Amino acid sequence: MAEDKKQQNFISLNTALKLIKFDTDFQMQEILAGRPTDKHTFVLYSLPGVGKTQGIRQMVGDPQHICVIDINAEFGGSLAMPISHVDEKSQTAQVLHALNASIRKLKDHAIKDPTTPHFLFLDEFNRGDEFMKQTIMQLLLENRLPGNSLPANVFVIGAGNTAENIFSDEEVVENDVNELDTATRDRINPLFIQLEPKEWLDWAYANEVAPEVVDFIGSKSYNEQRQLLYQPSKSADGTGATPRSWTRLSSFLTDPAIKNDPVLLRAAVFSMIGNDCGKQFLTYLTTGDSLDIFALLEKPDQAKFTSLSTGRKMAFFSSALRPVEQDLESEAQRGYAQIFLDYLQTNDQTAIARFMHTQVETGVLQQRYPQTNLYLRKDPRFMQLVMEMSVNNV
Repeated sequence: MAEDKKQQNFISLNTALKLIKFDTDFQMQEILAGRPTDKHTFVLYSLPGVGKTQGIRQMVGDPQHICVIDINAEFGGSLAMPISHVDEKSQTAQVLHALNASIRKLKDHAIKDPTTPHFLFLDEFNRGDEFMKQTIMQLLLENRLPGNSLPANVFVIGAGNTAENIFSDEEVVENDVNELDTATRDRINPLFIQLEPKEWLDWAYANEVAPEVVDFIGSKSYNEQRQLLYQPSKSADGTGATPRSWTRLSSFLTDPAIKNDPVLLRAAVFSMIGNDCGKQFLTYLTTGDSLDIFALLEKPDQAKFTSLSTGRKMAFFSSALRPVEQDLESEAQRGYAQIFLDYLQTNDQTAIARFMHTQVETGVLQQRYPQTNLYLRKDPRFMQLVMEMSVNNV
């Protein structure tokens, strides 16, 4: 019987990050106690653009505690050097020089702060030239380069693609990578990440992704959300949809000059998410009843808000925080905060729960919208919601 090579052990990105975080914390405890440790080498595999690098950065928090190196560049990238026209010996020397230079700042900081874990993230680690493979593997598996060992509190994580397509139903997906041999694969901890729409939507609600985007995707079924968030390219130019491209499209939608010009809008949409998803999204923008955040703030309409779908209410709560904060900071306030608070009294418990989780429980409200946070917490109705959230989490 032929071997079934299809990977079944998929996990979400959040699950992968939690595993890495908990394991790293435990390893640090062992290191600080003076006990010998055998560091686990985690490698994240997924389709491009699902947020691995951003997720790792958010997990680490302090930018001084992480160094991200993009290996996938024959000319430059994070290595910042041309390497295609010299012999192999010179190439290796240049790679070592560039890697050491990139890592030096992280290494110095780790030495000064030996009780805190630091991370070296090798993105697209298996897509560099073949001659780089041995050097990168030594760094990934042994935490060192020739003549340059990393401090014990530096943890190396890899990210890349598999040689065969295991994530998509598309019949042909070519991944030009350096495959790992059996001995190397036996020394790493591969984590195969599958796109989880709810995780991305939670992130989108907390990071001011355009309400049109979160409303459009959030209103779809689970399978439709997955198809929209990752749509492999079917065109010659290679443009398809990924969580990263939807997020980048969001920045275009905040520019009225682009959003209100059909020609510019069409060009921006297709350039970011490709033809298939682009056509669906443009239809939503031009024929649907798109969510107008400012209209709901400037002309409060509880009946209209109540009639919105749960997804649209969640999109409103996420996207309205910025104008509410700006209004509280202005000299001529328009009362957006009170209007926002009134909308929070909706009977849609799912929308409220998602807002409390993504904005309040995570600390986003306090960190990014301090004036709004203070205003809301002075109101007994909001504190009642906070108390209910706390009780439900017990």
